[in-house]
Amino acid sequence: MGATDGDTEAQRPLETPPEVVCTKRSNTGEEGEYFLKVLIPSYAAGSIIGKGGQTIVQLQKETGATIKLSKSKDFYPGTTERVCLVQGTAEALNAVHSFIAEKVREIPQAMTKPEVVNILQPQTTMNPDRAKQAKLIVPNSTAGLIIGKGGATVKAVMEQSGAWVQLSQKPEGINLQERVVTVSGEPEQVHKAVSAIVQKVQEDPQSSSCGAAGGFLTAEKLAAESAKELVEIAVPENLVGAILGKGGKTLVEYQELTGARIQISKKGEFLPGTRNPAQYLISQRVTYEQGVRASNPQKVG
Repeated sequence: MGATDGDTEAQRPLETPPEVVCTKRSNTGEEGEYFLKVLIPSYAAGSIIGKGGQTIVQLQKETGATIKLSKSKDFYPGTTERVCLVQGTAEALNAVHSFIAEKVREIPQAMTKPEVVNILQPQTTMNPDRAKQAKLIVPNSTAGLIIGKGGATVKAVMEQSGAWVQLSQKPEGINLQERVVTVSGEPEQVHKAVSAIVQKVQEDPQSSSCGAAGGFLTAEKLAAESAKELVEIAVPENLVGAILGKGGKTLVEYQELTGARIQISKKGEFLPGTRNPAQYLISQRVTYEQGVRASNPQKVG
């Protein structure tokens, strides 16, 4: 038949029938199972994990993927974002990423409402463009396949998807064996580009090298973490001024000291179940910004 190397490469994915692929599960990345790391901005982590880890548990059931997250203050080097490790079939990786992208696009109202942002500015400073981006982490070997010879592959991915795809430079001095791929654009464009990247993950025989799961939390362990996310405190109305301080200054100081995000309800909005009109609600949401200032001062405020 005179098949060239190129032909056998193209046919390789067909060797494993799909029904075999879906039934194999393990932590080592079996045939037909791949790894993808996705960066999750702090503001979206809570909605991706869900109360008591329920959302991730449901996502695993629906997609058949295994999903783990780095600890709440365990950020990817140089960022204030957590790492989500997804393991599963190519179809599962795409489905999980679509869900994550949806949550990343939903910037919490506290970050968009001007009257709240004025008070909360120091803790919630974020780049609004982040909502339109997907950030993936791939091994250097996969990054090479995404770029292609002379950048041809990444150029083709951008043309076909309409998204903008950028790869981080190889960091000097730090021995990181992986690169961050940032995909920007409208939801459909990002989806197409990410699918193309997942295709390259499949083509890379070394793609499982990013599957080392040290320090990642399973859905069950995430349940304990999400329990401390929201605290509601009723405060008599005459004390609210003292908590806010002049121009919100005291509130800002509280947030800086605790790393929590504190939100005070509008006048006339009371804690459910309280009849006393002099009750105020403070939603004290402990976000994943704790420790951001210490670890990454230049990124905040």
